Amino acid sequence: MRKAILAGLTATALTGASLVPAGAAQAADDTLLHVQTSAPTCTDAGTGTLEQPFCTINAAAAVVAPGQTVEISAGIYREHVTVTRSGTPDAPIVFRAKTGAQVYGPGAGILVDGQHDVRIEQVRVVGASQHPALDIRDSRRITVSKGSYALTDGATGTIVRLTGVTDSVLDDPVVFGGLPDTGVLLDAATSGVRLSSLSVLGAPTETGGSSVGIRVEGPDNTVVGNDVSYYTGAAVSIAAGVRGTTVVNNEIGLGLGYGVHNAGAAGTAITNNTFRDRCRASIRVDGASTGVSVQNNHVIQSRDYGCAGGPGARISVADGATADTVVDYNLVDLYRSGSASIYEWNGTLMGLATFRGATGRGAHDLDTPDPTAPRDSANSAAPGYPTTDRYGTARVDDPLVSNTGAGPVTWADRGTIETVRGPESRFAITPDLDAGTVTVDASTSVPGVSSIASYQFDFGDGTSVTQDTPTATHRYATRATYAVSVQVTGADGRKDERAQQVSVLARTGTVGLLALSSLRYVSPGTGPASWPSLAANRPDLGPTAQFDLADAGDGKVALFVRAAGRYLTADTTGVAALTYQTALVGDAERFTLTRNTDGTVSLRSVVGGRYVTATTDPTYPLIASGKSIGAGQKFYQVDAAQAGRTLKAGANGRFVSAESAGTKPLIANRTSAGPWERFDLLDLGSGKVAILAQANGKVVSADGTGTKPLIANRTSAGAWETFVLVRNADGTIGLKATINNRYVSAESAGAKPLIANRTTIGAWERFTLGG
Repeated sequence: MRKAILAGLTATALTGASLVPAGAAQAADDTLLHVQTSAPTCTDAGTGTLEQPFCTINAAAAVVAPGQTVEISAGIYREHVTVTRSGTPDAPIVFRAKTGAQVYGPGAGILVDGQHDVRIEQVRVVGASQHPALDIRDSRRITVSKGSYALTDGATGTIVRLTGVTDSVLDDPVVFGGLPDTGVLLDAATSGVRLSSLSVLGAPTETGGSSVGIRVEGPDNTVVGNDVSYYTGAAVSIAAGVRGTTVVNNEIGLGLGYGVHNAGAAGTAITNNTFRDRCRASIRVDGASTGVSVQNNHVIQSRDYGCAGGPGARISVADGATADTVVDYNLVDLYRSGSASIYEWNGTLMGLATFRGATGRGAHDLDTPDPTAPRDSANSAAPGYPTTDRYGTARVDDPLVSNTGAGPVTWADRGTIETVRGPESRFAITPDLDAGTVTVDASTSVPGVSSIASYQFDFGDGTSVTQDTPTATHRYATRATYAVSVQVTGADGRKDERAQQVSVLARTGTVGLLALSSLRYVSPGTGPASWPSLAANRPDLGPTAQFDLADAGDGKVALFVRAAGRYLTADTTGVAALTYQTALVGDAERFTLTRNTDGTVSLRSVVGGRYVTATTDPTYPLIASGKSIGAGQKFYQVDAAQAGRTLKAGANGRFVSAESAGTKPLIANRTSAGPWERFDLLDLGSGKVAILAQANGKVVSADGTGTKPLIANRTSAGAWETFVLVRNADGTIGLKATINNRYVSAESAGAKPLIANRTTIGAWERFTLGG
């Protein structure tokens, strides 16, 4: 059609005539005949213009000329359309339906009788019962593309019938409905027809009879890339006396009958098909069949239910067909591997080994549950071998799979699908709550048959970055939860994309949690990497014991394990350990943080409503199991910046020491700071602190209600162990014992132990807090 238009324009240009836009538009309109039954201006007496379309398709069919297209608009067309005019190879006649157009009713159908060079595109025939939905007779060079052809419920007969048709193609229509005897019939006078990408569906409820999905009765036809299911006789049947049929790349699905039945035909190539759930043999070759090749087929499973007498053999050869039928390079029934009945030879059932010994066939057949077995193992010299799979994918050599096939392409796959490993996107996300960033590491992504050429990072806030390296970091302007995706692209253009969600929340502090039950810090435990847990197991607040407190909304907090870059998760049942595996905050990662009257804090899980519990056993994991708050549910909160601090006395410039590993009172007598001179300040709220001596892991007490020197000898912070931290104008601090409201003093210019006995802060009561 377009070629004819361009030819006309060229002729005009050569004669020197002016080209007027309106004239060009009119020339384009001349190639279209419009049909619109619902248009108020439609008339079958007109010329089929857009302004005055035909009401019926038959009216357009009666006048259409070579190179013209009958454009069928949406609507219900209750007619049996007869095509009585032909096109030419260079200017075919085209019938093209728009979305919503239906040829409908008991008498509906398309008949092409004695014509040539006709295309029928996207036409839908619905509810036919008096005729085949598509009937092509004594015609050549007919193309039927897409659309659908259906019988009404309960109707019998043939849905699509070709009689005396040559050199034609049916490409991608759907054929279904009714209780058909035959889905698609190619009669004895039909040859050179290609059935490509059809979906031929019988009646799922059929229980008997001998219906056939595709019935081939004529020579030299090709059945390629179709989906055929149901039918009680066979999905595809090639009749006796037929020669030169190619059955390749078809998906044969559920049904009571045979998959492909070669019933006495010669020279049939049954190659690279895939079969599932057939009651009778997936492939049956019998009668006077000669020169039949059964190769590269993949029988995924047999149907073991609803079959009279149980499932049949997968490949069956009988009668005269046993003389020269080739059976090889098939993968036979993944789910019945080792079965003694997956082959049948002249009525005798046998397994693969017996089949090989008894027939000399199947030398390269496979009977294995290995789903990778079809790869790189087919015979590319088999008759009918397709150079692409049913989706047009070329054969690809997978370097991870040994080439065990035969012929010029030793890496072709069996069955209908050429498995081409594309890349697999895999990545880890690590949030940084300090910086408000995420680092995405896709270095664990797996290449396909080609190397990974690029990584596209989409950070979920409108920012996308494509690069050839697998790691990227992004800073968010707003703290929130985002969907992050990574698309990896191989050098062959194949892609894979995965997405994860990540929460980049506002950090409110970095803390350690010191369990009251053991005076040990919570940190990663000794559980398996697949189930990382926490335990109260550390004597000091090292990097692995630090948590970011994050604002999780509605007054709730999330705890971010800084060493792992993951949030803490509570088990909903209260019986499993807390874990840290996710970068996303949901309800299981949200906790209520409660300040208790003694200055400790407790964490209550949102999902389980129970309190996080730590036992005295440092090997036992934390569990959100507590129904109420007791010692096991209490923790001292320690700001990470307040761990491992030193106190230098203003009285003498010496460091305060928990002398003799804490067995003696605190005294300012050291010129340098070691473990005995370091303390953690436990935040008790409202400006109050307790002091944990790293020398022995005990809490410092103003002993004897403050009448005795300070000593680190307590396992919890009570009234004697609570101090108010006072910040002085000169940057020093003072410590007031709450038990007697007296300030701690380095008595006698530091010559005596520290004691809480002063009412004001002087030089002896000033301390410098160091790191």
